[in-house]
Amino acid sequence: MTAYDLVWSDKVGYVWLAISIDPVYIDTGNWIESAAGLCYECLNDIALDVFGMTGNDHDFEDADPLELAEIKRRWKPYIGQLPKYAYLCDELLSRSK
Repeated sequence: MTAYDLVWSDKVGYVWLAISIDPVYIDTGNWIESAAGLCYECLNDIALDVFGMTGNDHDFEDADPLELAEIKRRWKPYIGQLPKYAYLCDELLSRSK
């Protein structure tokens, strides 16, 4: 299982860390340059949760219609509160077939 953490670095600002729980290790760190960048990472993480829930180890490119529908359903409350970032959903979904 992978968890995420947003941490502050005096050198670069915010860093989004992907942390594996079992065994514990830091997989990747992404520099977050803007609020849109943070929203993108959060929306992508929601999608990855759906893929994990369905037991599929893939990304948007291989998502089936049911997975895409569930991702959109889970995004809805967030985009309802942050409508200016709705375009990020389209960017992520454009990676699907």
